[in-house]
Amino acid sequence: MIERLSHVRWQRSHPDLLFWFSFFVLNALLFLPMAVASEENALWLPALPSEGGWQSALSHLLIWRESLDPWRISVELTAMTALWVWLGKRRRKWLGVLFVLIYMLMLVYSIYEAIVTGIYLLEPSFYSQFFLARDGLPFLAEHVNAVWTLYVGALLSLLVGCAIVLGLWSVLLKSGASPGLSRSTRLGIAGLASLTLLALALYQQYTARPEMMISSFGFKLQRNIEVSMEIYKDVAGFDDNLVQHVYDYSGHRLAQKPDIYIIFVESYGSVLYKRPHFTPAYRALLRELIEKFNIEGWHVTTALSEAPTWGGGSWLSYTTTLFGMRIDNHPQYLDLRNKYQVERYPSLGATLHDQGYHYVWLSALDENISEVGWSKYTRMLAVDELIRYKDMGFVGPRYGWGPAPPDQWVLHWAHEYLKSKIDKPLMFFTITQNSHYPWTPHPELVEDWRTLNQPGPDPAPVDPETIALDVMRANYLNAIDYQLRMLTEWILDVGDENSIFVLIGDHQPPAVSRRADGWATPVHIISKDAAFIEAFAEYGFVPGLEVNDLEPSLRHEGFYSMFMRVLLGRYGASRIAQPAYLPEGILNSSAETAN
Repeated sequence: MIERLSHVRWQRSHPDLLFWFSFFVLNALLFLPMAVASEENALWLPALPSEGGWQSALSHLLIWRESLDPWRISVELTAMTALWVWLGKRRRKWLGVLFVLIYMLMLVYSIYEAIVTGIYLLEPSFYSQFFLARDGLPFLAEHVNAVWTLYVGALLSLLVGCAIVLGLWSVLLKSGASPGLSRSTRLGIAGLASLTLLALALYQQYTARPEMMISSFGFKLQRNIEVSMEIYKDVAGFDDNLVQHVYDYSGHRLAQKPDIYIIFVESYGSVLYKRPHFTPAYRALLRELIEKFNIEGWHVTTALSEAPTWGGGSWLSYTTTLFGMRIDNHPQYLDLRNKYQVERYPSLGATLHDQGYHYVWLSALDENISEVGWSKYTRMLAVDELIRYKDMGFVGPRYGWGPAPPDQWVLHWAHEYLKSKIDKPLMFFTITQNSHYPWTPHPELVEDWRTLNQPGPDPAPVDPETIALDVMRANYLNAIDYQLRMLTEWILDVGDENSIFVLIGDHQPPAVSRRADGWATPVHIISKDAAFIEAFAEYGFVPGLEVNDLEPSLRHEGFYSMFMRVLLGRYGASRIAQPAYLPEGILNSSAETAN
């Protein structure tokens, strides 16, 4: 009892200290999620720019800085706190409760913003991310393989976090209403509120940006709603007539029809060129593998391509590539899927089907998608044959995300299966699984791929939160090493003079890459036809597996028209008039195309 009275007296005798402490902690908590998610050492005070003089330094400190550190000020929190302090006898308990509720909404929004902006580099959009969460979270929960203790720990952490926030607000409201609060503190919070409101009036919508020193929750909401409306209008305004016209290749005919294998490599990003913990080993690997291709008479060309998504959303990336249209949000994808159930989208696969190809799509993930869902999926993609995990007869250990069989086994099995039953030219598509986050547990390459299909338990899943960053980086590099070695050996084993292989990264890897690494992913095109490979030089490709210029020379949505142009230019019956190259694909929001 005595200790409690002593504690109360201490609180009453130090209201200014408690007031400023609780205010600054509550303010910092609003920006902490973005600082943590950005993974750019943003928790520390930002360094001043070395150029630009004092004006640049002042702007960096007080207006705008790229580092997403938590040393910023919330307009709404400052205004609410100043109002509480200066209301005096007109304070009401319900007003304090209202302020706490508003703050909790702001904190939830900051966590949401950190996930979509800091991790996936997306602009917050309720419309887009609602559909992504609705469809993606159940799938994620099914395949993440997290142990139940992780969910219990997350729930306990949430409860503890809420208790801490409520405790801080209790301290702030009590100290802010204390008769002992000094005049300097009252004037200080009023002055701070006045400055933030002045900045709000001057910069308005810019205060929605995470780089702004003065941050407004209200303008963030306004911008979110505006972006949601823009996406809704773009989706609703989609022009099918334009697509059918632009991607109409019926006037062109292939005289030769090489087999075409398009392999998306999960999480294969240009960060491998940009971080010292990856680059030396990655470049050494590429030089080793290009020698193997050269010895066997294969020609290789490579470029970097800007993906439509970052850190996740593989389906957006490969659909963008095959459809020749930038698809960077889930509502747009869902609209296309729903629209093309009876009608047919003139995708790369559909176009090759019309040229006499057998279009095969392989999904090796042990999925929980319903039969109705798969039917919608295949009608949208217009595939001739869908191969799913359940069709493969795989009984061996599965790994990592999904979990999934070893990619080495999947690709060899698929080739052996398809070549034994198909007498048409082949258009084959799949995306690898073993380089999916968190890159562990991971299979090993073996001499005989058939030995991988021996009954055995799956390796125990690993909680990604328990993996240190340096270990995660090593796991990622190991996964990419596996993929490129495996794909090289597979191509050398199954390919011939009549084969074209395209290897494309879907997006940058999460957790081990950052905003500064950009959106580009490698694209490798491999064939024994030197003239075919050389034709890609016109579009920014360079010989070999490596690039030195790290600026992307193409975009995923431009691949379709480029590939068809080169394919028809080399193997077409008539090479006089070639189809157009559309570097930005179909521009969905207007009746224009890139020239």
